Amino acid sequence: MQRKLYVFENLDLNINGSSFLFIVWGICVGILLGVLLSLIYRVHAHKIVASLTEHGALDRDHALTLSDLGFAKNRVIRRMLGEGGSMTSIVSCANREEFPPKKLSKLGNFWHYKFLREDPLPPKTDFSVARFYLPEEKRITAELRFPEEQHPIRNFLLAALGVCAVAYFAILVLPELLVMFDNFVTQVKPMTRRFY
Repeated sequence: MQRKLYVFENLDLNINGSSFLFIVWGICVGILLGVLLSLIYRVHAHKIVASLTEHGALDRDHALTLSDLGFAKNRVIRRMLGEGGSMTSIVSCANREEFPPKKLSKLGNFWHYKFLREDPLPPKTDFSVARFYLPEEKRITAELRFPEEQHPIRNFLLAALGVCAVAYFAILVLPELLVMFDNFVTQVKPMTRRFY
């Protein structure tokens, strides 16, 4: 791998081999984590939408609990359907008013009510009694937005292969391209004359 120090005359940039490797592979790992979390989100979102549709929970009267849907112990789905979760804009809770109010410490009460002067906090989702449904007007949109992921592991492996190939290419080629660009700028820029 690169252990060379690149110093550019016209660019305000120095590339040390080990730090450059660290930056590129750090970006690579960050992208792969984003791809992995995106796939996990899509798979679980499809499970939620498919289960609610399959069980007929399409209005407030037919809302079901997570244990009825078979997701009572699934932490990812609980996080997605909880307060401020990513699926709360699509999936509705039929009995949110039955939840106990959120308890705050004395400092939390002071900060929230006296200092920020905000409205009362929404209650914390109680998954033992919470009943969820997918409104009929959002069903088609949700089904189109979250289709079934046929091969999530294969998709992740292909993404990992592609991202690692791009990172390896960047490690090998990017410093040399910058050297070529620096040399080009050196040749093109006008010579400055000094008069004494």
